[in-house]
This record gives sequence, structure tokens and C-alpha cells, in this order.
Amino acid sequence: MTWLGEVLRIAILSLLANRLRTLLTVVGVIIGIGTIIGMLALINGINQSLLTEFERLGPNVIYITRDEPGLRVGLPGRQRKHLTFPEVMKLKRRCDSIDMISIVSQIRSPITYRGNTDIVTILGVQADYDEIASLNLEVGRFFSSVEESKSRVCVLGSAVATNLFGRTGSLGKQIDIEGQHFRVIGVLEESGVVMGSGYDQSVFMPYYWTRAMFGEQIQDFVMLLPVRSARLDDAVEHVRLTLRSIRHIPLDGDDNSAISTHEKMLQTYNELTGSIYWVMRIVASIALLVSGIGIMNIMLVGVMERTREIGLRKAVGANRAAIAAQFLIEAIVLTVVGGILGIGLGFLIRIVVGGLTPLPASVPIWAVPFAIAICCGIGIFFGLYPALRASALDPVKALRYE
Repeated sequence: MTWLGEVLRIAILSLLANRLRTLLTVVGVIIGIGTIIGMLALINGINQSLLTEFERLGPNVIYITRDEPGLRVGLPGRQRKHLTFPEVMKLKRRCDSIDMISIVSQIRSPITYRGNTDIVTILGVQADYDEIASLNLEVGRFFSSVEESKSRVCVLGSAVATNLFGRTGSLGKQIDIEGQHFRVIGVLEESGVVMGSGYDQSVFMPYYWTRAMFGEQIQDFVMLLPVRSARLDDAVEHVRLTLRSIRHIPLDGDDNSAISTHEKMLQTYNELTGSIYWVMRIVASIALLVSGIGIMNIMLVGVMERTREIGLRKAVGANRAAIAAQFLIEAIVLTVVGGILGIGLGFLIRIVVGGLTPLPASVPIWAVPFAIAICCGIGIFFGLYPALRASALDPVKALRYE
């Protein structure tokens, strides 16, 4: 057996001799690494879903919302008004940079078919939404502009169709929404979950009927596609100026709506996840720091308990480097064991989150070696002083130690 292998064997046997103390010592490492892996899994999964959704929609979709995208903390400032349907129609007529546009309303509501009820997301949209959002239909069709205000029709997400109708066909069937009958004219293909939601649990109906049925309960935003010949930035500016004109905003007045693109929304999301990363770093760092101090303390206690052993090893020829290496490797093994258990905790968090919530979670490939490297660094940093102290013991005094 090589020198390193013998030192590693002695280190492992020493830790196994005090299993409970070893486990309690690395609790901080387990919590810290588990936090890192769990948060990385959650954020990485959401990132992948978000990028997939943006790729599906295409890079040129423009959003008009009341407020800037992102989280707001504290009391709201001056209340802005949502874009109204007449304003959207004026925008479509006046802005020649717009190819397709749809106002979108969203609300949760029960729907019923022959006593079978499902709680779904109602999306009130216009006929252009089909092309803007790149919807893929499994059967049937999307409603036309003629049907928007004259026909009570709807398109179902795949999960809604399955929940209400099972394996039987749904086209032409009548479902009840808020006491009104709507005829099913299409069913979407399964799309999966994006950012904790998706189209599978949605019902699409003409905006006219959504506003008539739910009134002020719903909040609207707008999605649009610019003409292909227009640059995205130029189209955004043209839309902004046209909207200011429609809303009679003076030259020195601030915009009272927000215009966003995928790039801007992704930037906002990265800023949000950056803040989450900082919170994660702080929590993990505190746990790892406390654990590192605990490891140093336990290693110093181990040096005192094994003083005679150190003296005996030195008496039979062990040099300072061998003694220091033994205790340093023990500290590294201690933290790596905690790291492995912490990685297991992180994967458990990923499984629980994926099983109990619609949020996606996946651990990036680099996270596991990164966590092991952190553990090795903690073991070296906090184990170095006890190792040097053990190697500096006088063998004669060590042998006399009681």
C-alpha cells in the first residue's frame, strides 16, 4: 500500500471510530452544499424552460404591459391604466410597423362538461394570437377574426381536453364557462410546463367574451409581431411613439405603459435570479463557515486526544510532513463526506420540487464537481492549523502526555 493510501486508511478509520461526532461536525457542510445544489437545480431548470419558450415564440415578439416586468417591493406609485381594447385597435390601425397584434386577458375559472368540472386558466385573446404565440393544434382550428365578437367558441389545452372528455373526441362539444355555453373548435398539442405554467391547462376564447363575462376582474396585456421588414428596435420605438399619441401624453411626460422584448425580459429575469443567487451564497457561506469552524475545533480536540499516538509515530520515524498530511487528509475526508451527503440533499430537494410543484428543476453538470471542490477547499483551509499543530508536537513530551 502506498504512503498516501495508508494515510487515507488511517484517516477514515479515525472518523469511523466517532461516527456520531463526525456526522454532527459536517451538518453545516450538508446544509450549505444542499442549499447550493437545490437552488442551482431550481434556477437551472427554470432557465432552460424560459429559453425553450423564447425559442418557440421567436425573437421578435413585443409585449406591452402596464408596469415594467419584474418584482416590485413597497407601496406602488401612481397607478397606471391597462391598455384598453379600443386603444389596441387604434394602435393596430395607426402603427404600420405592426403585422399582428392581440390583447390578452387571463383569469382562473372553473369550466364544466356534463357535471365534470376542471379549474383552468382562461385566456381571452384575439385571432392573431394563434400566429403570435406559435400555437400548435393537435385537432381543429383557432377562431377567426369574424368569430371574435359573434361566436362563443373556444380552444382547449391538451390536459383540459383529457380531463373533460377523456379519450372521446372534443370537437363540437359544448362546455360551460360562467353559465355560458362555448363550442370547442380546437385542441392544442401538449406543450409542457414553462416557468411553472403552460398552455396544457388553459382555455382560449375570444377576448370580447372574456371581458363581457369577467369585467374588471381581469388584467390585460398586449402581444404583437412587427412586420418582417422592420428592425426590432425601430418597431419598438414606433409602437411607443404611436401609443403616446393615442394616450395624449405630452412631450415632457413619462410613458404610462411598458414595452418589452424577449431580450429585456430575459435581462430582468437574470437580475432577479442574480439576487436569488446572492441570498443563496450568503446562506450557504454562513453554513459552511460555521461548519468549518466546527471542523477546526473537532480536529484540535482530535490532536489532544491522540497526542500519545502522535508521539509514538514520531518516535518510530514519522516526520512532520507525514503527521500534518494525516490530519489534513482527515479534515478533507470529513468535509467531502459532508459534501456528498449535501449533494444527496440537493438532489432530494430537486426531486421533491419536481414532484410536488410544476416548477422544473435540473442539476447542471458542473455543480457536483464544484461542490466537491468547495468541500476540499474548506477541509484544507480549516484543517491546516490543527495539522500543523499536530506536526509540531515534541515527541518526548507527546509520549509523556496523559
